[in-house]
Amino acid sequence: MSKEDIKNKLIEELGVHFESEYDLPPLAARIFANLVITEEEGLTFEDCLLKRGASKSSISTSLNLLLQMDFVKYFTKSGDRKRYFKVAEKNTFFIKKLNRSLTKLERESEMVRKITAYNEEYRPEKHEENKNKITVYVKCIDDMTSSLKTTIAALKQQQQEQ
Repeated sequence: MSKEDIKNKLIEELGVHFESEYDLPPLAARIFANLVITEEEGLTFEDCLLKRGASKSSISTSLNLLLQMDFVKYFTKSGDRKRYFKVAEKNTFFIKKLNRSLTKLERESEMVRKITAYNEEYRPEKHEENKNKITVYVKCIDDMTSSLKTTIAALKQQQQEQ
């Protein structure tokens, strides 16, 4: 298998991952995967068009979505009217991703605690039945929340040192 074949396979796998992880449409996910994998400083609209083989309007719609979601940004080169697209702030990508996970966990924790309080007051038999499971589950959420906060802080520290 050639390097290009391996790269294309990775772009496809990464695209599928981005579809499910970020609810991206397939084309936008593949374009984002191309931008993550490319060795070039940035890709032009035409590069995206050639690599994906989709219509101009589909490429444009996908790039605009990625721009709106802050997944990509564009820059220009002096004397060149083309826009070059690249992954937005590579050094903050992981922090943003972890913050999204942290927010989901905090919401989950809040909902579990509200349900537990409701069951404790209004459905004591249900509360007793689920008490041990809920305790283990909430501890897991709390541990993951703590780990995410520690990791985010470490990444921010590394970012400041660069």
